[in-house]
Amino acid sequence: MPFRACPTLEELPPPPRGTRGWPWTTGPAAPPAAGPLPTVTLVTPSFNQASFLEATIRSVLLQGYPSLEYVIMDGGSTDGSVEIIRKYEPWLAAWVSRRDRGQSDALNQGLARAAGEVVNWLCSDDRLVPGALHALARFRAANPDAIAWAGACRTVTVEGRSYYTNAPRGATREELADWGRSGRISQPACFFRRDAWERLRGVEESYHYAMDFDLWLRMSALGRFALTEEVWAEETMHDATKSFGQRGRSLAEVHLIQIRHGFERVALERMGEALQQREDLLARHPAIRLKTQLNLWVRPFLDALRKPSR
Repeated sequence: MPFRACPTLEELPPPPRGTRGWPWTTGPAAPPAAGPLPTVTLVTPSFNQASFLEATIRSVLLQGYPSLEYVIMDGGSTDGSVEIIRKYEPWLAAWVSRRDRGQSDALNQGLARAAGEVVNWLCSDDRLVPGALHALARFRAANPDAIAWAGACRTVTVEGRSYYTNAPRGATREELADWGRSGRISQPACFFRRDAWERLRGVEESYHYAMDFDLWLRMSALGRFALTEEVWAEETMHDATKSFGQRGRSLAEVHLIQIRHGFERVALERMGEALQQREDLLARHPAIRLKTQLNLWVRPFLDALRKPSR
C-alpha cells in the first residue's frame, strides 16, 4: 500500500457545522521532526461510531507527516460511518466495511496490511494530538534500541473537557504486569515496531477488553519500552467505551491475563482489594443491592477461565 504525505487543512473536506479547534479548523502546531522519518502505519477499527469517527480520522490526517499509511477497518456500520469514511477516501491507504469477529479480529486484519516501520492502532473514539507523529519520530530517534515508544494520553469528556492525563509507567515486564499500579501504558499513545507485531502474530483474538495489556506483556519479553510524559493522544470517556462503560469486564480480563502470564500473586492481590472495597461499601451502605461493578467483574472472570488461550 502506498505511503502518503498528510493533507493540509485546506485540502480536507470542510468540517461539520459548529465544530472548531483541533482537528476541525486548526492544523498541526508542533514543528516537524528533523532528519529521516520512519514510515508509520495506523489502523482504526470502528463499528457504529459515527459520532466520534470523523474527529479521529482528521486527527490522523492533519498530522503534517510525510509518510503515513492509514487504514480503516469498519465492522459493517449502519449509522453513517461509511459515508464519513468515503469523504476521506482519497487520503486513505485502504478501508473496508464488512462484518468481522470483533475488534481484535479487525486489528489483526488491518495490521496484516501494514508496511510501516512503526505501527499502532487508534480506536474511533480516540484522537492524536497535534504534532504527535513528529514527536514520536523525535523520541524514536533518541531511543533507537527500543521495541516500543509510549507517550502520555489525555482523557477527555464527550464535550472535550480534559479530565486527567495518564503518563506511561512500567519499564519492565514485572512492572507492567501490575496493571494500574507499577504498570500503565495508554494504548492510543503506544507505537511499536512492525517486526515485533509480526513476531507476536498480532493480538490474541479471544480477548475483547484487555488485548493491548496482553500484547504489552508479550512484547516486553522482546525488548525495551521507551517512555515519555509528552502527550501524544486523547481518549474519550463515555458510557459505551470498554475502559469506562465496561470497567468490570475489562478488569476481569486483566486479571485473567495476569494469571495466564504467571503473575497469579498480583492478580489475587488486586482481586482481594476489590473484594475488600465491596465489603467496605456494604458496611457503610447496607441497603445497597450490588448489581454493580463487582458482579460485572466476577462473572466474566469465571467465564473467561473456562476459555482456553491460543
